[in-house]
Amino acid sequence: MKKLILLLLLYGLAAPSLFAQNKAVRDFIHDHRRGEENVALTIPGFLIGLAGEIGMLASEDEDEKLAFSFAQELGTTRILTFDGDDFNTSRDIRELLAALESKHDYERWATVRASSGEQIELSVQMRGKTVRELVAIVNDPSENRAVFVHAKTDFTAAELGDILNKLMAD
Repeated sequence: MKKLILLLLLYGLAAPSLFAQNKAVRDFIHDHRRGEENVALTIPGFLIGLAGEIGMLASEDEDEKLAFSFAQELGTTRILTFDGDDFNTSRDIRELLAALESKHDYERWATVRASSGEQIELSVQMRGKTVRELVAIVNDPSENRAVFVHAKTDFTAAELGDILNKLMAD
């Protein structure tokens, strides 16, 4: 009986985390993780914070320390890398971003195209003055690889802008 109660309690506590991402993000990850070289990871926020602390202590470079301090502020993060040959990557990314922006109140903050052909998309979901969720997609057509990152955050828009400006300055 104790095992049953413990199992139900564990299920009750874990169930909300199963639906932490919105449907568009879950479906995108579910569809694109299929394939021999595609990888999907979920990293809990406490583990990212711990790694950020260790990284800040071990690093001597100011840019690395800045990146690790940025990482410490991230919550649960989903990372997906997938082979662009398996999908119509540019269409899938456009559809995902359109769904996030129209149905889930995301705002497109940046679209950057490098001379090498890489394209970076950054969209955020705001609640008040706080960035609650962050989606970043890096598509490299020359390597036929794409990286999708979805993270829970607790930044203000100004803090995130300062961090990105410092990282982009170098």
